[in-house]
Amino acid sequence: MLSDLTYLRLDIEHRSLHDRSRTSLDVTAAKNIPDLDSEHPIQSLPFELVSLIFLHCLPKREQLHPLTAPLLLTRVCGTWRAIALRTPKLWCSVFFELFNVPPGLLPSKIQMLEYWLAQGAAHPLTMHLHYRQPFEDVVPLISAQSKRWEDVDLFLHPSTLAAFSSAKLQLPVLRRLSFGCLPLRDTASSLHITAFSNAPQLADVSLLKLPPSAVALPWAQLTRFYCQSADLPDVLGVLHLAPALQHLRLDLQEATPLDADYEPCVHAALVELIIHAHPAAAVPVCALLAPLTLPALRTLELPPIGAPDIAPLAAFVTRSKLGRILRRLALPLAPLDPGDILAALRPLQALEGLELHYPSEAPLLDILHALTNHDAENDSAFLPELRAVYIDCFRAAVPYCALLAVLEARYSDDAGEGTVQLDSFVMTAMAPSVPEPAHLLALRLLKTHGMDISISHVFGGSVV
Repeated sequence: MLSDLTYLRLDIEHRSLHDRSRTSLDVTAAKNIPDLDSEHPIQSLPFELVSLIFLHCLPKREQLHPLTAPLLLTRVCGTWRAIALRTPKLWCSVFFELFNVPPGLLPSKIQMLEYWLAQGAAHPLTMHLHYRQPFEDVVPLISAQSKRWEDVDLFLHPSTLAAFSSAKLQLPVLRRLSFGCLPLRDTASSLHITAFSNAPQLADVSLLKLPPSAVALPWAQLTRFYCQSADLPDVLGVLHLAPALQHLRLDLQEATPLDADYEPCVHAALVELIIHAHPAAAVPVCALLAPLTLPALRTLELPPIGAPDIAPLAAFVTRSKLGRILRRLALPLAPLDPGDILAALRPLQALEGLELHYPSEAPLLDILHALTNHDAENDSAFLPELRAVYIDCFRAAVPYCALLAVLEARYSDDAGEGTVQLDSFVMTAMAPSVPEPAHLLALRLLKTHGMDISISHVFGGSVV
């Protein structure tokens, strides 16, 4: 049987023959493939219906392979091959990863990519193209199809960035862009990639190994932005540039301090703010939160917070009026004094999901006791809407007695007026500990009633 690359080469040669129809060319190219039995039921279906069936055979983000559609469809019989090659929408999704390609195979790979792009005709293009070698011919090839780009994921060798720096592509249908390259040293600050600034429908952008300042974007229309190589000032910078932004995620590479003369930032559209940093990084969260007011925020994830950050976090919650709005909060915790964490959490009356990473014993016991007991000081329940708790890498032995008290109090039918049932509690602990038989039995009983409970040790496996 001929290889998939042989078929592609045959079709490229046949395209230069002007005196034959597309169908006859496709069947000729497949002369070594026998047709299906003419009595087979599928042979009675009209072209349009078979073509539609083929579209439902496409894999999700699948690498080019002769055993997957659409190439597989060209290898069954001459009729199917003709239908597949006359269905441009089959070829409008491109997934290529070119890693460590031997120089001798590079021309055939480029030829295959060129053919694939041509087969998609004028349909909007979904393209995943990752390569880490200096393939200079690739950028002009894909840039020629820029008017078709709709959902594009490019990860390139740094040597190809110059082509994007000097280009200004026409991108009328581009909606999502993921763009990155291998890490650059001492050159990121001098980069200015202009290729993506003319994209009137672009709303979702991810930058990998590139800072926000390196790429010119239509910031005013963006609704979602992710950057893998950000600094702390980029948080305020992006929010000032993108007033329509709803989802912002930044992975901090360095804890660059903010200037003392920062401007206050009120952003009315942001519903999700996720800022990640290494657990050991000393990120001044207090300085980050001080200028921010985010009155629409529903999800918040912050870098590790310590005692100096508690008051600024509480002030941010009050200033942004998040008590009845914020639904999910994730916090890595540095060691805190007893009672500190409650000051930040108590106002969050609408919180449904709480994640704590690396908590010490004091803040966890504070939270468990507050969840168990009615808040007499404020005449209300603590976190009354809480449905899910996730504790990751607790530093001490699991406090089974306090934990069970919370689960029984928050999962019973009489959990308290205005208090919802706690549906899920997941916890991993660093220190191994064995629960008493009575505690273990009670936890398993709650599981049989439908509560999602999982308690495990990082090095010792699952307990419940």
